[in-house]
Amino acid sequence: MSERGSASIVVAGAVALAAMVAALSGDLSRVVSARARAQTAADAAALGAAQELVIPAGRAPDDVARDFAERNGARLVACRCEPGTTEAVATVEIEVDLPLLGQSRIIHAAARAVIAALPGIEGLQPFFVARLMCLFEAVDGLWIVSGFRTSAEQAELHEANPDLAAPPGSSNHELGLAADLGYPTDAAEGAAHAHAAGCGLEFPISYEPWHVEPIGV
Repeated sequence: MSERGSASIVVAGAVALAAMVAALSGDLSRVVSARARAQTAADAAALGAAQELVIPAGRAPDDVARDFAERNGARLVACRCEPGTTEAVATVEIEVDLPLLGQSRIIHAAARAVIAALPGIEGLQPFFVARLMCLFEAVDGLWIVSGFRTSAEQAELHEANPDLAAPPGSSNHELGLAADLGYPTDAAEGAAHAHAAGCGLEFPISYEPWHVEPIGV
């Protein structure tokens, strides 16, 4: 075989190898891109579900997660985001075609959105805690002075302040559905009252501007 013929074979082989590498690189790029899109979809799904937990809009948190996943081109596989909890964990998947291998691959991704705990929330109803978190994120410097109270604690407080504290058995503090807030400034108090409704909260007692409850309780 002539040198020219050998060179032609080498060139043809190099071209074929380059084409294969290019095709493989294309498949790899598709996988990398799909992983990034899947993670974006999982993040959006978890955050969307957490938002529904914080400020319920009448939808199931997993439906919200599914909607956000689909908007980002993914399918929701699972969502641990039951109403009343303080976290949302979403798992999604995206199918990606791989032409070189002649097949498709399923890419999974998961994300977790946590509603951070606040000092003084022990004993409060989870959905109430989620709404308080919304208010605390909107207004800096707030804190919980008094949250859940046992019947004995309520009785003791009522005995000491009968004109201010409700008698035991009639306070939403005992149900974990009321909290007394502390304000760093008068401006913060005003801001808390202004943002309350948007977080599903209200200050139902005019002479107790610190007493907050979920709307409708």
